[in-house]
Amino acid sequence: MKRPGIPDNEGSRTLALQQLGIMYTPSEARFDRITRLAMRHFNVPTALVSIVYKELQWFKSNQGLNACTTGREVSFCGHAILQDEPFIVTNALTDPRFADNPLVTNEPRIRFYAGQAIRDPHNVVLGTLCLIDYAPREFSAANVQDLCDFAKLVEAELAMGPGSSVVQALIEGLTEDQRIALIDPQIGSWNLRGIEAVLNQEFKAAGEDDHPISLIAIRLSDFDSLCARFGADRLLDFRKHVAAMVRDEIPASASLAVLSPSLLLAVCPRVPETDVRKLIAKISAKCRSLPAESLGVKTLIECRLAGLTVTGVSDLAKKPTFWIESLQKEI
Repeated sequence: MKRPGIPDNEGSRTLALQQLGIMYTPSEARFDRITRLAMRHFNVPTALVSIVYKELQWFKSNQGLNACTTGREVSFCGHAILQDEPFIVTNALTDPRFADNPLVTNEPRIRFYAGQAIRDPHNVVLGTLCLIDYAPREFSAANVQDLCDFAKLVEAELAMGPGSSVVQALIEGLTEDQRIALIDPQIGSWNLRGIEAVLNQEFKAAGEDDHPISLIAIRLSDFDSLCARFGADRLLDFRKHVAAMVRDEIPASASLAVLSPSLLLAVCPRVPETDVRKLIAKISAKCRSLPAESLGVKTLIECRLAGLTVTGVSDLAKKPTFWIESLQKEI
């Protein structure tokens, strides 16, 4: 196995990523939309926005892979960031650089890889947009151009900055270890501690200009029996799919959390009660029409939803845990 080299500007890369503040932050719909489109366009089972940082690669967006990080020394993306043009491996099993790589010989058993470096506005390489398949395949010149175009879309989103100034301020005040502790490692959203921290900041902001904050809970029904029937891995795929669908429907300034394996919570600042009812109706309709056959699940999985709106001085004076517990009782 050939380990990837270290770029000459590695110190600048590390500093750029730290200043960008993207490491160990929640998954975002704007990046997930790009990887989903890339996955469908190229007809591959996995597409990732991968950030190469220190000794690992971390996935800001992840379609089709049940992992949030891998080691840099075994990563394909570590090689891709060393060149301007796309890095293509048509059959890793016959490529001497990767034939004995543990990501090839063991799960997920990568065979095809295509990665294009992504850069920040100062032209510093941060990571890649990459495609993975588990069977060998060719990659045409037109495919190469399309991959470069998709990578430019990722770069444009990175240049735009965060969707919520409140959440960004929270993230900037945390160390990397603190961020890791507040993110659910499987779904890539906030965990319970993380969303409580978000709500504390959102309540402070709401108290300053008296805007509402709405909460929506989404529970997967019959979770234990479904887990026993289909297995944890397949149900994890479904949970990730539901979380991505909810992120697509809620505003860009909203935050999503995983409170338990069967329960999600969306926090939507500046969304009044009337709009919450519309959001619940849209998410409910999406849950009923999920393409279960594409998720490896052969049955419909029901989701229950409930919402509430926090507004006014007396409501905002109550702790976030009060409102989270109140909503859990309703669902």
